[in-house]
Amino acid sequence: MEVTEKNIAAVKEDLGLNEPLDIQYINWLKKATELDFGISFQTKKPVSDEILSRFPATLELAIAATIISVLFAIPIALASARYKDSFIDHFFRIFSTAGAAMPDFWLGLILLYLFAVKLDLVPVISGSKLQNIFLPAFTLSVNYGATYIRILRNNLIEISNYDFMKAARARGLSQNAVLMKHGLKNAVLPCITLIGVNFGKLLAGQFAVETIFSWNGIGKFAVDSIKLKDLPVIQGYIVIVAVTFIVINLLLDILYLYIDPKIQLE
Repeated sequence: MEVTEKNIAAVKEDLGLNEPLDIQYINWLKKATELDFGISFQTKKPVSDEILSRFPATLELAIAATIISVLFAIPIALASARYKDSFIDHFFRIFSTAGAAMPDFWLGLILLYLFAVKLDLVPVISGSKLQNIFLPAFTLSVNYGATYIRILRNNLIEISNYDFMKAARARGLSQNAVLMKHGLKNAVLPCITLIGVNFGKLLAGQFAVETIFSWNGIGKFAVDSIKLKDLPVIQGYIVIVAVTFIVINLLLDILYLYIDPKIQLE
């Protein structure tokens, strides 16, 4: 279509850009409360539908990454605390430090090159197929899991000196049983907030990992929208991410009441 002053004026009127900025913002805010963020410039579809259609892929990736990170963090932290200052402890401390400092985009590229290019075990472009979720989920879990290892280890070592832990050992329980039965339950409480916050970050979409593994989540969609200057999508994405963090924090506060009855919320 030929770009003329008449066409530009028609588009501005259609998008409401001919109104004053304060009126534009109020109109947008009214629609945003109804999850109406307008039409995507690139797909010509409602922004809400586009984001929500990609959200399940991001949710699957977030759940998988969280499960993997917690599953390998707990036994490593227990072993490190059990054999404090031993070779095992020093090895896992180096491992957790390296994992926490490792950029996920670098690890993702290395894993993709190794398993997709060299070993040909997974497709280079996997889309969002559930059977190909392990590599992107593992890539995300390394950084988060390494952080959980360090926190859990320090908490377990600190709790080991508490009176109730000494009393449990005095009753004849082994060190392993004391750490598993009494120590872990108390040591994991401070990690719950961190796990919840990190889960919120994962739900916001992981731009680098989703792009590297061609995972069609909201993170990759946001990156594509930024490249194409798709303003309605960017605005909708920011609002939905903000609401997600608020909901996650609220659920964490409620969860704490059930995990630790001593905590009172006012």
